[in-house]
Amino acid sequence: MKLVVVVVLLLISGLCVDTQAATRRVMVDLSHSEENVNAENNMVALQTLLPDFSLSFNYQPLNLDTLRGFDAIMLYHPFALLTNSDMDILKKFVKDGGGLIICGEHDIGWEDESRLSYNEFTSTFGVTFQSNAVDDPTDKKGCYCTPVIHNLVEHPLTLGVQQIVMYKPCSLQVSEDATTVAWGDDDTNTIGADMVQGESVVVVAVVEYGKGRIIILGSNTPFLDSFINLPNNQEFSINCFQWVSENALPSSGLWNTVVVVVVVAGVLLILGAITGLRGRKRTEE
Repeated sequence: MKLVVVVVLLLISGLCVDTQAATRRVMVDLSHSEENVNAENNMVALQTLLPDFSLSFNYQPLNLDTLRGFDAIMLYHPFALLTNSDMDILKKFVKDGGGLIICGEHDIGWEDESRLSYNEFTSTFGVTFQSNAVDDPTDKKGCYCTPVIHNLVEHPLTLGVQQIVMYKPCSLQVSEDATTVAWGDDDTNTIGADMVQGESVVVVAVVEYGKGRIIILGSNTPFLDSFINLPNNQEFSINCFQWVSENALPSSGLWNTVVVVVVVAGVLLILGAITGLRGRKRTEE
């Protein structure tokens, strides 16, 4: 009997540990990216920094089956057009509680037709990508095209963050439906068709839509191995993934908790039945 109790306790302990170790699943969507973007190789450090997250790299078209089980999605490197079906699926995913990170690109690296399709989607949330690249002649990391953004709103994304560094981000046009998180200073400017100056240059914005959350950035570079060690891209990246996935639909963690409860209840019933049978036998003897 003592051996049975020990085994049961070990089983319950194992299930509880598994519940506590449940990870958030994030899909990095590459079905809309240019070929050979090497996301898996460019985001190795990020996966190390996020031990409670599991990143999967998806090359298949988006549909309800490919999104099932994920807590957040990142549109990593915009290239192919977003179809009406893509937009509907992503809106539903976020509205139901999922998280979405949308990374933009500078004007030279992003075809106008693709940008317009992304803007058709993001305009629903009050944000659009502009056709330009952000420069800063004084707050820069090396060249003008690598601006250091230090104007940050107080927000969970900026907890422990004094600045972030990006390479050639495009600027964002943000309406009152969205929250501006990071923007330029007095001498920040843009190069390209859409000219923006000073503190009107926005590079990060967030939106809460339905039950879910969305982060929109002018570039994916803060998440890449080549930039993630620059101040304070590590902290910013961790904050992004934690915040965007907080409202995600209950996944494996909740299911494992249910399993633990059911197993414990079942074991207790069995032990009670065994104890009762032994008691009866002793009484009969």
